[in-house]
Formats: sequence, C-alpha cells, structure tokens
Amino acid sequence: MANPNTVGSPALARRADEVRNYRWIKKLTLTVMACIFILLTIIYVISVMYSRYGGFTVSVNKYQQIEYGLSLSETRDFLYPTSHLECRASEDITNIDGSILQKFDLGAIDGEDSGQDYLCYTFYCKNVGQKAMTYEYSIDISKMTLDIEKAVRVRLISNINGGGASSVDYARAAGVDENGNSVPEPDTVAFFNKNTVVRDQVGEFMPGDVTKYTVIIWLEGNDPDCVDAILGGEFKVDMKISVVSVTDTE
Repeated sequence: MANPNTVGSPALARRADEVRNYRWIKKLTLTVMACIFILLTIIYVISVMYSRYGGFTVSVNKYQQIEYGLSLSETRDFLYPTSHLECRASEDITNIDGSILQKFDLGAIDGEDSGQDYLCYTFYCKNVGQKAMTYEYSIDISKMTLDIEKAVRVRLISNINGGGASSVDYARAAGVDENGNSVPEPDTVAFFNKNTVVRDQVGEFMPGDVTKYTVIIWLEGNDPDCVDAILGGEFKVDMKISVVSVTDTE
C-alpha cells in the first residue's frame, strides 16, 4: 500500500492546494476589508467636511444663456459671475436672542459676514439674458438632525434694483390649529413645508435687473423648542433659483 505521506502523493498535493487556497482567500479577504475601510474613511471625511463647511449654497439654472439666463455674484459689479456660490458656516453655533441681530448692519457687506453664532451671506442675482423673465427661488433644507430645525430661524432680505428691501423671518410652524392650518412662531412666517423654508417667484425681471439677497440663519434661544436635546444637531440649506418663463421685451 502506498504511503500517503510520501512526496508526490495525491493526498499531500491536495493538502498543499488547500493551504494555497486558504492563504489566497485570507489575503483577498484582508485586501477587501482594507478597501472597505478606506472607502468608509473617505465617505466619513466627505461627510464631516460637508457638515462643517457646507452651511449655505446657492445656485441658478440657465446660466448665462444668450436669450435668457441668470448669473450670481458676491459683488454687485459682477466681475466674476458664476452659477454657484457657497458660504461656510461656523463649526460651533450656539443659540442667541435674535433681537441682538438688529445691532449689526447685516447685508451692508457683500459676501460672507457671519458672526460666531449666526450665518450671514449677501449675494446678487442678475438677468444676463435678452428677455424679461419670471424666476422661482426656494430655500430647501438639505440636512437636519436632532430636530434642530425646530429652533432655527432663516431671515431672507431681498431687494430688486434698489427698490426697497423686504425682510422676512421664517421658522418651522409652532403647530396647527383646529382647521389643520399652520400656526407660525411669533413674528415669523411658517416654513413652506417640512423640507422647504420658502418658495416664491419674482416676475417681470428685465434684462440687466439685479436682485440683492441676504440670508441670515441662527438658533433662536427664545424658541420653546431650543432645548438640550438639539445640542449637536446639524442644519444645512440650499437656495435654488430657476427660470420658469420668459417674455419678449420688444
């Protein structure tokens, strides 16, 4: 009878193959686990950067088209027109009494003018086309955690061609009445819906017209929902401006 332990026996060869397969599978598993770890690390870093620095963005469609188009700029001279702007939020924002914002001339400085506990960003939107238009703007909530949106205030100041500024404070509704209608927080307009702060339109926006916008975001310390449970929450909004119709100016 042949000795199974002799060199060149089928049993020994089979065992050697099993060892090689085991080592190959082990190596492959470690490689896959390493790749997954690296991928998760990249996703985490991107998530942290998005949360920490992506406080507010604004974008337009129909950017610089010949007949009808919109451009954005941080300055009223539009030396550097673009279709996308971004304002970085402070990493650690605590609640404040919103009335103290009256001490600052918010909107007087173009671009970012944020304080330690609030975000303030001023920019301009211009009709760079050849036709009058109606455009729609919306401020959409892209991220909210720990119910922090319950205590957030968003102030939108708009001014078309220097014709006088309009300022509105938006907040999540305090509740609903017996008819199912939203009950706003004091001195505010209720959010348009759960995921949208405001949605509205600007009509008869002529070629060369410019709208100045200032967006201010803070946590209202006087809101009953501003409690310890929202500590560490994150809130991010994006403003989108879109052409919805055009008309001939001739």
